[in-house]
Amino acid sequence: MKSQLLSKALLVVSGVATLSGCAYREPVVVPAASAPTAVVVAPPASERVVTYPEGRYELRGEGTVNSPYYWVWIPAGATPPNPPPPPRRVQTQ
Repeated sequence: MKSQLLSKALLVVSGVATLSGCAYREPVVVPAASAPTAVVVAPPASERVVTYPEGRYELRGEGTVNSPYYWVWIPAGATPPNPPPPPRRVQTQ
């Protein structure tokens, strides 16, 4: 009895496997990555100044080809010089 049940079960399983065919999975299409683009983001004002007791560094420039970023050292206590006086007008008579 057990052998008949086992043979019938094997017959059913083999029939299902034969009739179902191969398992097919559709290929997954992964889109190609786009070319990387350069994005220039200006740092916030708080990140444009680095302060030390002896002075500070300021980041200047716009980050473009015509005006690249560059750091400027400004000593503590330094004040810019006064601008020169305006030119005198020559009075003609």
